[in-house]
Amino acid sequence: MLWFPFLSFACDNCNVYLNLSPNDYKNSIGIFMRHREMYGEYNLLGEMITTKHAGHGNDMAFWGEKVKENYFTYELRGSFYFREKWKTSLILPLVNNHQWIGDDHRYDITGLADPIIMESYQVFNTKRDTLKKSFSQRLTIGAGLKLPLGKTNLTYDRGVPNLDLQPGSGSWDVLAFLAYTAKFNFAGITSNLNHKRNGWDAENYRYGAVTNGTMNLFADLSLKHFTVRIAAGTYFEFARMDETQLFANELPFQHYDTGGNVWFGNGKIQLFTDHFVVFAEYQTPLKNNLNGYTQLLTKNKINTGIIYTF
Repeated sequence: MLWFPFLSFACDNCNVYLNLSPNDYKNSIGIFMRHREMYGEYNLLGEMITTKHAGHGNDMAFWGEKVKENYFTYELRGSFYFREKWKTSLILPLVNNHQWIGDDHRYDITGLADPIIMESYQVFNTKRDTLKKSFSQRLTIGAGLKLPLGKTNLTYDRGVPNLDLQPGSGSWDVLAFLAYTAKFNFAGITSNLNHKRNGWDAENYRYGAVTNGTMNLFADLSLKHFTVRIAAGTYFEFARMDETQLFANELPFQHYDTGGNVWFGNGKIQLFTDHFVVFAEYQTPLKNNLNGYTQLLTKNKINTGIIYTF
């Protein structure tokens, strides 16, 4: 499969999921797992006929078929405070992506993905540990860089998987985020806003810029040796259309079957101890508004992880 005829699905894959831990000023090492299930059913012309049309592009193998894709991302993350308010984070991802056409398991792809380095600054924090029972709030800003080290040209007996399924994206990308948390007694709110500006790959293809955000209400139950946090809220993703630039001096043209927005409802549970944080989150789509008629729809998203703080 060539890059250009097969347009990316809209709103995740290469995005960064930011888990916010209240253990301020502590270094941490964690293992994260993200899973996203995509699905769709196509007519004999290659158009999506699943309820509410959603780019994957007009892959003729999809015509008249049901298609499912599972994206698994496993991440090793380290976050380190070199100064009290400055934190450096390193993210090393491994992906395992699958595609089914009907009952045929077409692709099973595993490989190291693009690593990310991020730097964040805590603008203010009224209390060093938000688990304490009083009003506290904090605001953090950050920026980062995604390095194009993951492979984009893996081939299999069945063909060449499209760029969405490949471990890497082939581009240098810039990331930025803003995170705010406030708590009064045992309840509070967390919110974050993330943006990723994608660069051009070697084939002069560029994913659309992606913005996502989360807002959760939470409640803490403090026991003798640990604290349980239950949270619920909403999560949104917005992606601009992908672009191709054939010549350096020409304006790029957009792929109209890419980009759009999705709103999710999500529920989350976290367990905090002195040195560990364990969490699990489930997200279900509430509304899809994707461009064109060929994009796969998101069925659900799952995020889990365990973090050691020191």
